[in-house]
Amino acid sequence: MHTRSFISTSARWQQRLRTLSLLVLLVAGGGATGLVLAQADNQPPEATAASAATATVSETVPAIQAAAPEAQPTVAHTSFGVREMYLQADPLVKSVMILLVFCSVLTWAVLLEKLFVFSAAKRRNNQFLKAYRGGQADQLGEQLERSAMGRMWKVAQAELSHYRTLPAEGNDADRLNRLLQRIALTAGIVQERDLARMGTMMGVLATIGATAPFIGLFGTVWGILNSFASIATLKSASLAVVAPGIAEALLATALGLFAAIPAVMIFNKFARDINGFVGSLDNFSAEMIAGVSRQLDEGR
Repeated sequence: MHTRSFISTSARWQQRLRTLSLLVLLVAGGGATGLVLAQADNQPPEATAASAATATVSETVPAIQAAAPEAQPTVAHTSFGVREMYLQADPLVKSVMILLVFCSVLTWAVLLEKLFVFSAAKRRNNQFLKAYRGGQADQLGEQLERSAMGRMWKVAQAELSHYRTLPAEGNDADRLNRLLQRIALTAGIVQERDLARMGTMMGVLATIGATAPFIGLFGTVWGILNSFASIATLKSASLAVVAPGIAEALLATALGLFAAIPAVMIFNKFARDINGFVGSLDNFSAEMIAGVSRQLDEGR
């Protein structure tokens, strides 16, 4: 009996607690709603209008975006390439660009000319050297004049022929030494002439490689000065005012590097080729003098 009354009492209290909790939640929710409404009532009219305008804009944006492809005007893009940079450049900067382009063309022309000259000289020297070592140098005839080694051998044979026409003296060793010295000197003269011919335009390459970057830098500095002058004249520092002048100025530097870098590389390449050419002629001169000395010792 007491147990039943206790169970019924606890059930009633639990029901009351649930009801109380529900009431607390309702009061809390009502208080929060009232606070929000109070803040909305205290908001200034401008903010309310802005909120309304924002809502209106958010509703109309999709419609505007949908109609944008049809209403958007076509924007014409103007190209600004190398040609336009050159045409809009200052006359002095144009002169610098023309000079650098001429230097670049001259550099590549020297490259083609030197490739032809060096390849022909190397081929003819190899042909003569093969005939000389095979004992057939006398049979080359007019081909002797086409190679540097052939011309060296020809002047050496002329000195040897002159030596054999002279009357014999008591000191043959001294005569032989003088003959070998004359052969070395005359062969050296021929060698220097050929080296001078091979080294033509090398100074031009060195000059272009050393000065072209600075010539382009001069054009760049002048173009940038014009850009700053435009800023002062138009009283505007926008990119539309500054960018064209700076681009034209940097084009001069680019042309200077375009002319200088190949010139330096070509100069170094042919400087190595000339050193190799000198070495081959020196080796042939020593071989030729040794051969003449051997002929005299053998009495030929």
